[in-house]
Amino acid sequence: MAGPYVGTRDFYPEDMRFRSRMFGVLRRVCESYGYEEYSAPLLEPLSLYQSKSSEEIVGEQVYRFVDRGEREVAIRPEMTPTLARMVAARAMQLVRPMRWYSIENFMRYERPGKGRLREFYQLNADLMGSVTPAADAEILTLLCDLLSGFGATEKDFTIKISDRRIFDSFVVHPDKEVKRAIGRLLDKREKIGDAAFTEELAKVADAKLQARVHDFLKIRIEDLSALGEKGEIEPATAAHLQETFALLGAQGKSAFFQFDPGIVRGFDYYTGLIFEAVDNHPDNRRAICGGGRYDKLLGLFGKQDIAAVGFGLGDVTLEEFIRVRGLLPNAGEKSGCYWILFPETCAQSLSIASVLRSKGLLVETSLEGGKIGKQFETADKKGRRFALLQGSEEVAKKIVRVKDLASAAQTDVPEKELADFLLAASLGAQ
Repeated sequence: MAGPYVGTRDFYPEDMRFRSRMFGVLRRVCESYGYEEYSAPLLEPLSLYQSKSSEEIVGEQVYRFVDRGEREVAIRPEMTPTLARMVAARAMQLVRPMRWYSIENFMRYERPGKGRLREFYQLNADLMGSVTPAADAEILTLLCDLLSGFGATEKDFTIKISDRRIFDSFVVHPDKEVKRAIGRLLDKREKIGDAAFTEELAKVADAKLQARVHDFLKIRIEDLSALGEKGEIEPATAAHLQETFALLGAQGKSAFFQFDPGIVRGFDYYTGLIFEAVDNHPDNRRAICGGGRYDKLLGLFGKQDIAAVGFGLGDVTLEEFIRVRGLLPNAGEKSGCYWILFPETCAQSLSIASVLRSKGLLVETSLEGGKIGKQFETADKKGRRFALLQGSEEVAKKIVRVKDLASAAQTDVPEKELADFLLAASLGAQ
């Protein structure tokens, strides 16, 4: 029997329960900052990505084809160009700053591996219309709070920060392709190790440029002002990044952040702040997500530049981050009700079940009836929290017997009080 297409997943109900809880945390935290959800088509014109995404994505990873109208189209590999297209279409009508987020699926034709699939879901969060350090600090604290929202602490992850302009100013070379090659090497330095990095660097840079790159990697946050005074980086860049760090500290977030000049990011559209969140677990040490500031990209689609900063957080790496620590423990807890049916009281039980659903409760019924023990067994396997019973005797007394399958406690509840009882018990379990 054939399985799913290589690099994609089937989501069975238990997988969907976990994913729904995970996405629920993401939505709750984003909306607590005032971010609004948006969506867009899965297919886009191929031209949307040409010259606007990295060469690796467009040249090697885009799923592309010609449709029946002879148009070149692509399955979206990322969200930022789509976001730019949407904002440019209504640039004059949107109230700034715009805080938008989406949780959508994407496809990239790449080799599947640990933390990497061909189809994946990703949270994209973007703040548009502000160039201030406060905007950069907000997007960084949002990412921090998203990971903390699952119960993670500063021991679990580190958000590494730099500014693309530091690399551009400090490592100077007339050949853009050489600079890009160095940037790609810096991006994978931790993955390949220092020795391999030095070896690969020697293939693309002369001795003087190699030394400059190694000096670049030694820069500390406290060095920025002096480098600005010497003209080795822009003074405004140093001041902006230092103010961003100060704002993070004022919010009690300093322990989660670290300055790392080696963070470069592969996309050409980044213009300022760049960052990556790194998992600190010894069995899962890798980048969880990344992002940055892209103040020129939106202008490619409209009549004016609109400052923007954002990030993408993929579900595959996020799920590994959660599962390796046993976070999100309630994803598999018992919930809802299962009504044990008796033939002689079936109609009455279904009537009450309908009322309970109208109150917002999850009520599943056995349908087949049969042996009571077998129905209880099914309720337990289904992961239901309460089993509800109402035989002839209970109908006569206008009560429903409620058994808590988590604690085995049993209570007889008047029909009129049943919804309130179950709602109170469910809320108390959260």
